[in-house]
Amino acid sequence: MKRYIAIAASAAVVLSLAGCATTGSSDPATYQPEKSRAYNLAQAGGITEARDTERKHLSENELYKVASNADILMWDRGANWSGGEALGASLLFAALEPTSNFAKDSLFGWMPSSMATDAVQARAKMSEVTTSAMKKALGSLGYTYEATLENYDQKAVFGGGSAFLFSQITIIDANQGCPLPDSVDHYSKTCYLSSQIIEPSQGFEPAFLGGGQAWSFTTEGVKASSVKLNVPEGVTLDSVSIIGAISANLPDWAYMFAPQTDETPPMVVNKGKPLYFVEPVESIEKS
Repeated sequence: MKRYIAIAASAAVVLSLAGCATTGSSDPATYQPEKSRAYNLAQAGGITEARDTERKHLSENELYKVASNADILMWDRGANWSGGEALGASLLFAALEPTSNFAKDSLFGWMPSSMATDAVQARAKMSEVTTSAMKKALGSLGYTYEATLENYDQKAVFGGGSAFLFSQITIIDANQGCPLPDSVDHYSKTCYLSSQIIEPSQGFEPAFLGGGQAWSFTTEGVKASSVKLNVPEGVTLDSVSIIGAISANLPDWAYMFAPQTDETPPMVVNKGKPLYFVEPVESIEKS
């Protein structure tokens, strides 16, 4: 748990620094080495408004402030960074419209085609593994919880009424400040994790991940699978720890995207490891 708390602490430091961001589009099948791995994964997952912070706008002093906590930082395996060059530096992005897919939680990935015979079965399996990951995450972090809904079939008003599976896991640990469900007049006043899983398309994973046949859970406009944490007003939960623990319990082909908050930069999380939207060193050396 300390690992994820440390990530949040380092992010809080760097969010006080000024930053600049760039936008761009890409062919999701092609890995762009001048962009971060987070950017490449997000683009492939349909988060087309993803952007990187440009390293040229980061001063040595800014990097030093973050590098002083280098022992608690994670490294972007696609960036090939070394020494005191730390992730998360100066990740303040311009305000995004609520409709931006770079401003919303999402869950994307490429389930091996052998795991399901059709899209309906693939959706059911994705919902099952996500719900299981949420419960395991809360258990590993010491939270008390109960499953309010598991893999519930609902209809969403997504420009045509696409079906999705919904799960809700309620945190009932009063020691964390989370009220008991019976003590409030609306579920929004409780602490809970929820997942929403839409049907995938049949296709292939990105070439840079192997290119195998897969069920693609990707974002299409407002349509997206997601995992969300609801924290009512007046309650403080360690959201980064929870996100990291959920991701650690998901299959390696599943990716969570967490948008920027007041405390944390935007990130893609895979198997509990955060990947940040920071321009790789290689792109600086080549420019």
